[in-house]
Amino acid sequence: MLIDLISLGNEALLVLTKEQKRTALDAFIEHKARIDEMLERLQAASADHFETNPDDIRWGDAGFLGDIANDLQHITDRVFKEGEYA
Repeated sequence: MLIDLISLGNEALLVLTKEQKRTALDAFIEHKARIDEMLERLQAASADHFETNPDDIRWGDAGFLGDIANDLQHITDRVFKEGEYA
C-alpha cells in the first residue's frame, strides 16, 4: 500500500512511503521536461518572428503576441514571486 496509516492514541498520521516520494519526483521531472520542450519551441518561434513576415504584420498579429506576452508575464510572476504573487 502506498500510504501507511500509523495510529498514535487518538491521532492518526499519514506517512509517505519511499514509493510516493519517487512518484512525486518522477512527476516533477516530467513536468520540467514538458516546460523545457515548450520553452525551446517558443524560443524557436520567436527567433522566426512567430512565422510572421514583417511586411504583413497586422493589428491582429500584434494583439496575439500581446496576449502571449501577458500569459508569459503571469507565469514569470508566479515563478519569481513578483507582481500579484509578490
